[in-house]
Amino acid sequence: MSVMLSRKKLLMIAICFAVTACGDKQNTDSAPNDAGKSTDTAADPKKITDTPTDLYIAYPGSGEKDELFMQRFGEQIKKKFPNYTLKYVPRILAEGTNYYASYLASGAPIDIMISSLGTTTIYLTNLKLESDISDLIKKYNYDLARIEPSLIDIQRQLANGGIYGLPWTSGSFVFLYNKDIFDKFGVAYPKDGMTWDETYELAKKLTRTDGGTSYKGFAFQFENAMGTNQLSAPYFDSKTHKSKFLEDNFIKAFENMARFYKIPGNEPPTVGVPVAFQKDKTVAMFMGTSGQIKPTAEQVPNWNTASTPEMPQKPGVGFQAAPEYFYITSMSKSRDAAFQVLAYIASDEFQEWMGRTTAILPVSKNPDKLMQTFGADLPGFQGKNVKSLIPRTYAPLTITPYLTTGNSEMTTALKDYLGGKDLNTALREAGERADKRIATEQGK
Repeated sequence: MSVMLSRKKLLMIAICFAVTACGDKQNTDSAPNDAGKSTDTAADPKKITDTPTDLYIAYPGSGEKDELFMQRFGEQIKKKFPNYTLKYVPRILAEGTNYYASYLASGAPIDIMISSLGTTTIYLTNLKLESDISDLIKKYNYDLARIEPSLIDIQRQLANGGIYGLPWTSGSFVFLYNKDIFDKFGVAYPKDGMTWDETYELAKKLTRTDGGTSYKGFAFQFENAMGTNQLSAPYFDSKTHKSKFLEDNFIKAFENMARFYKIPGNEPPTVGVPVAFQKDKTVAMFMGTSGQIKPTAEQVPNWNTASTPEMPQKPGVGFQAAPEYFYITSMSKSRDAAFQVLAYIASDEFQEWMGRTTAILPVSKNPDKLMQTFGADLPGFQGKNVKSLIPRTYAPLTITPYLTTGNSEMTTALKDYLGGKDLNTALREAGERADKRIATEQGK
């Protein structure tokens, strides 16, 4: 009897140990890893990339179809990570500004959001998709020092010391010119390091009519220039979102550039600045976003480039960058896999391919080697001064919420100023309109 009891006790003890062990294992498996800490398995990129993974990626710039996404990123990502399956998330234009509202409301995932700095508010933070990736940067020992510092600094500001994503292009304001017009009028070509005043004198010389054709000395995308101005004067306060159009540096930047359009005969082209420069070929010097480099090479046979005009008090300082980023979202369940994509997109391997085949500017802190092959696979780039497309120093980036509103109001303010309104009135009224538009937007 006692032997049977002892055996029953032993059996009960064994069962208790088994249950306890199972319970402990279940608790261990369900407990999340500490942020920034990883096991050896998680920190090995190869083990991550060897694992079949679906990644849902949204790229508003590609709209409802994935062609642009695949051309710029998708095909290269697939080659690099054959075990990943890319799921493109379309931007539904019919939903207005709530492009991803119905998709997100359904509970469907987005792992990576691709967005410019200027639209990060729209496509990331307003949708509550932001997520600090500092833990992943630490886990995979990613070297942020290899990236242009201003592109990281602005992320630190945006994420309150953290970082939401890695850049895929620096963007930039670039200065291009048509050598044929300079040759026609016997004027020396622009040089790197020219000041705004020197550029102004060149513009006056080249603004003339010849053989019934009116030529403009200098035309540029004014609103984009103001949005990334060299004095780093922002459109709006980053916290209150109130306009800052009457701040001293903002007024200086506006007046410095608007004066070019007051040169008789050098008014803003009615057909649009890029069209006048590239198609009509009636503009000698052109300044615009870096997206205009490739179209210029395709349409202006005898083009070249120099550095953007400089402020005398800020030699070597160009415009602010206009970066775009790959962001890992807060809803991603494949953060480690997504981070491998971010690291690849910002790598010299991808950046060299991108510059060589698409003429998009790189994010590297030291871009000289990358610029040696910039545009090499494209017609029209041989022998061009492409190193000047990137300034020696970018102006410090500023957080500019509601960029589209700011740009729109700059177009109107310029028109009012050229139409006879004094500078302060044109900017004050623009600021008042912008504040009302933003208040309406925030009230939705």
